[in-house]
Amino acid sequence: MGRGRFSWPSGDTYEGEFKSGYMDGIGTYTGSNRDTYRGQWVMNMKHGHGLKHFSNGDWLFEECFLRRWYRTAACYILVIAKLEGPAVSQYCALQLLQATLDESLYDLAGELVRFLLRSGKEYDQTSTDSDIASPRFLGYFLSHSSYKKPSLDNSNSLKEQSAHIASVKSILESHASYLMSGKELSKLVAFVKGTQFDLVEYLQRERYGSARLENFASGLELIGQKLQMGMLQSRLDAEFLLAHMCSVKFKEWIVVLATLLRRAEVLFDLFQHDIRLWKAYSITLQSRPAFSEYHDLLEGLEERLSSVSNLQEK
Repeated sequence: MGRGRFSWPSGDTYEGEFKSGYMDGIGTYTGSNRDTYRGQWVMNMKHGHGLKHFSNGDWLFEECFLRRWYRTAACYILVIAKLEGPAVSQYCALQLLQATLDESLYDLAGELVRFLLRSGKEYDQTSTDSDIASPRFLGYFLSHSSYKKPSLDNSNSLKEQSAHIASVKSILESHASYLMSGKELSKLVAFVKGTQFDLVEYLQRERYGSARLENFASGLELIGQKLQMGMLQSRLDAEFLLAHMCSVKFKEWIVVLATLLRRAEVLFDLFQHDIRLWKAYSITLQSRPAFSEYHDLLEGLEERLSSVSNLQEK
């Protein structure tokens, strides 16, 4: 294998790696119209990842990505899919998905997820040229999509899924773990809503992992600071999370979120079936001056639980 340059009478040129006389490895092909393609080659054929640039000065994916023009870069993924096929467009979309998650651009991340889940399946098999150019298809990136989320089949192992689907799942789960570990709960809600991430399945699996709440007192204090419960959106986020925690019976999180929201009925339903948890909860709130704001909630719960206990004794 070596490097070199070859020109055709038409004016086309190739500069890059060769093997046994073939374009093989990494190289740049420049057409007579000055369009260029830089990427991987195997025996004179484009193979693997690559990027194409047009001579008319339009920026394609790489330029927009480097400049962090992520929505424009997303639009160019459609061009790459048309010209280079699904493998290259999937690679670019995965890069962009990670970048948009890092920047908390969850609506755009959701569009990329939907594109990736369809890419290589519905897109390759049924899309025509007119479909690709249509506003419906461009709606992936130009505006909020109303498409129903394609399913990541949890019954299949990652090995049984195509590589890019497994990568999507891995990227989303890693980001969920990052947000959950840092108790960035408002971002977690925006992430789940934007990408349609399956939070219930994640919580069931990570109950003793990244979703674990080590200590009630420190958890209540930290999450209260993070959520800023005086704001309406924060309360809505907490309600959203509480509903998911209740669906998987995640007691530690239910107690914290229901306390922050002052959802006495949720706490009462939990404590009347778990008196030991109630006693630990009561002692913790009474022993810490920082939790004095919850004493009225505590008194109301104690009165209701005492009434139930008296009725049971009779």
